[in-house]
Amino acid sequence: MSHKLGLIVPYRDRPEQLKTFTEHIKIYLAEKGIDNEIIIVEQTAKNDFNRGKLLNIGFLKAEELGCDYVVFHDVDMLPVDADYSYSDKPVHLITDLDLPEGVSRTLFDEYFGGVTLFPSYLFKQINGYSNKYFGWGFEDDDLLLRCLENHISLDGKEVIQKGRECTALDFNGKDSFVAIPNKLSILRNFSIFVSFGYDEVMSTKEVVTDENSIFSIPGYDTTLTVNSFFDLTFQFWKFDLSSISLHTKGLQAGRYNAVITVDNKGANKNTREYVPPVVKLYINGKKVGENTFDKLLNLQKQPYIYLGVGDPNREKKQNWFKGNIDTFATYTEALSEDDCIQISSNLSNSLFKFKSNEYLSTYYDMKFVDGNSLIDVKSGNTGRIFNCKQKFVQQTTNITKPIPHRKEGKFKILPHKEHGYKDGYWVSWTSRKNQLRYLDRYYNLKSEYQSDGLTSCRFVEQEYIDRGYHHLIVRL
Repeated sequence: MSHKLGLIVPYRDRPEQLKTFTEHIKIYLAEKGIDNEIIIVEQTAKNDFNRGKLLNIGFLKAEELGCDYVVFHDVDMLPVDADYSYSDKPVHLITDLDLPEGVSRTLFDEYFGGVTLFPSYLFKQINGYSNKYFGWGFEDDDLLLRCLENHISLDGKEVIQKGRECTALDFNGKDSFVAIPNKLSILRNFSIFVSFGYDEVMSTKEVVTDENSIFSIPGYDTTLTVNSFFDLTFQFWKFDLSSISLHTKGLQAGRYNAVITVDNKGANKNTREYVPPVVKLYINGKKVGENTFDKLLNLQKQPYIYLGVGDPNREKKQNWFKGNIDTFATYTEALSEDDCIQISSNLSNSLFKFKSNEYLSTYYDMKFVDGNSLIDVKSGNTGRIFNCKQKFVQQTTNITKPIPHRKEGKFKILPHKEHGYKDGYWVSWTSRKNQLRYLDRYYNLKSEYQSDGLTSCRFVEQEYIDRGYHHLIVRL
């Protein structure tokens, strides 16, 4: 059976890129023998850009032109080696990017934007994209949620879980935390271990991004957080008040073990040559990042390490955590990778049973609670519990998170201004609104696909131009 592709490009205000793209893609598809219609959907300048709605409009035109499958394609992505042939299931076509100098992009597991292929009948089944995401971002995350809701075929990636059967402290995300004496010293090596679980990222509409602190040494917070991008991040500060972050992306709700090791020694034991101090982050025994530093910010000025909050005494950005913590421990040495693997795989044993026990300085197992006191079973540095309840948690099994099917595909990126999240800020606040809209739908497992999509797509077509491709100019 022959198939006809509708290649749909959402567009505004990039004439040079449009010229480069259309010339390139016409030749590329012809060489591949792909029967196609190219549809450019240009939005007039009155509203914030709405990529999802423009793609819906392009799909309706593709159906008129007899296309039985479509590719939703950004104008700044030129195929180098990609497969645009028909598929009977949704497929993401990007696995490799040729980036211009000074531009960085991360291809994360759930990425479903850029270049995405759909058979037409399945795109209609999910009622297309949402029309409600103005500005940059999250319409493609919503699209993946629509596929999940409609039981459309998706790929899966196993997410390792290391939660043990134990007693944990439950943090409510609004006023529960633990304060424990801070015994860390930047003059010595140390490591921090925490075993935790979370179900939901707490969001605050007025802030730039949501950072939920699993533990924190406040001030310029030295902290382990999970944020509204589902990143787990350890942030620490150098003496000159510049910060370094180590992180892993897409940490789905679940239970995890994290170890941070800080090696301050600065010299090779054998050669006596200078070795820069280094911080490493391990998640479930796997190193996910490391970075060097010259001198750390003095952590000893802060009397407490907080669990479940960044700082409960701040008026703003307290960074409350909603979830549970079952173990928190500190060590007087930068643990080896083998040590990190051992304690991160601890599903039943006490930390005392491992070789690294000789370096334990504080050890809090959340089953050892006396009233509002959290007992340090190593050194007697008792912590204070505020509004937390003990909770029994089951040993966890690995989970499979849904991700798009992918074909191997390499694309060259044309340079352009960043429109999303850059250097810790949103270029436009409408993108933050999009994120909050998506998180609400995600946590309720309800994308509103039945009332928001192709069937509710309203627009005015101002002009139609055919220049070897179809160019629709629309007002939303």
